[in-house]
Amino acid sequence: MPRIVFELEVDAPATQIAEALTTQPGIAGWWTDDVSLPAGAGATMTLGFPIAPRPFQLRVDKADDQHVVWSSVGEFPPHWVGTQVVWTLNPAGKATTVHFAHDGWASDEGPFGSSALTWARLMDTLKRFAETGTAAPLFHAA
Repeated sequence: MPRIVFELEVDAPATQIAEALTTQPGIAGWWTDDVSLPAGAGATMTLGFPIAPRPFQLRVDKADDQHVVWSSVGEFPPHWVGTQVVWTLNPAGKATTVHFAHDGWASDEGPFGSSALTWARLMDTLKRFAETGTAAPLFHAA
């Protein structure tokens, strides 16, 4: 199955990056400011985007300072149905190596390429947010 994979070094501790991946203020700091996310593993985040006709829904399956796992639980976007996003956080001195994988894609055709490009852009906004603490999400509520 096709997968989207990235790895980057972030000059921030793993706990800070995990918080950016598992809390409403964290997600709003780098991805979209249109987010609803109750705290903790088992919570479902709802993400809105200006060009999307419906929100995305991802369940936080695991949330600690080494692994964060999200599963797509909604029916939108259809190409995300059945996919899983896995973040592995490995301390590297004062920094953290972040390994990202978006697994379970049915095909590498259609929206796969644009999704990979968007994730690449999001890796940059996550890095900047974790390193500076300044919110600058890629997407803003309409």
